[in-house]
Amino acid sequence: MELFSLAYIRAVAAQAGYQVTRDETDTGLDGMLIGGIGSRPVIAFQAKSTSRDIRTGDHLRFPLPLNNYEILRAESPFMPRILVVVLVPRERGQWLHQSEDELCLRHCAYWLSLAGEPAVPNTTSVTVHIPTTNVFNGEQLRLLMRNAEEAAL
Repeated sequence: MELFSLAYIRAVAAQAGYQVTRDETDTGLDGMLIGGIGSRPVIAFQAKSTSRDIRTGDHLRFPLPLNNYEILRAESPFMPRILVVVLVPRERGQWLHQSEDELCLRHCAYWLSLAGEPAVPNTTSVTVHIPTTNVFNGEQLRLLMRNAEEAAL
């Protein structure tokens, strides 16, 4: 599932005109989304995936390991950090459909910024609530990158 979620993020980034890099060292983050030539906004991300039904009304309830929560909520003024959760079908054979005309990755990915969230007394995980309006797609990624670039100025 981890490799599929990274492939999903790379596909969205490529369509939006951005690059994805992976860090060779274990920083607790899975990679960075990087802008094109002439502008260098950067957003670090943690990728997660699940085949469980975590949708509740207008948001997802995702149990995030506490160490990931702490990394994503940490103050990082020059490089925003986001969580990207990719929902996949239960059956691996249904994760994608390919024909001569299309490559369809299923189901959907959502993003969440935890910047400024408070410390919690939990010891293993924190359930985060991701609005279903936060679809990780090209349009929202371009907006996130614009906001990251403006914050770095």
